[in-house]
Amino acid sequence: MTTIIERTPDTRATLVKGVLFYLAFTTVWVYGFANGQHDLPGLIVLAFFLLPLGVHFILGFVLARQDACALLAYAPFLALIGSGLASSLFVPLAMLAVFPGAPLVLLGAFIRVRMEPREVEDHWF
Repeated sequence: MTTIIERTPDTRATLVKGVLFYLAFTTVWVYGFANGQHDLPGLIVLAFFLLPLGVHFILGFVLARQDACALLAYAPFLALIGSGLASSLFVPLAMLAVFPGAPLVLLGAFIRVRMEPREVEDHWF
């Protein structure tokens, strides 16, 4: 049985897959949910609000870098330049990137670093 660390090795391929997944998810979420004027049931709205929390944590866990927080600027930037998006989305998306987005990315990276096996030297004296 493989561990989650073995499934997400610290390679360039994992980095590219994580970044592309985050960018695709964020684009779909902003265009499909945040910009929509849909009358959805409360449970579905709650799911759409909780899903990005998991994605931000997974992004930090997979990338395991502090510079993964730079990707959080994508959603507000998309609100400014994206075609068909209301420019008033910029402020809420920027606020969501700062909190809870950044702490969740950093928490995922912290947990990933703590889960990786550490090398300890034999000579202790």
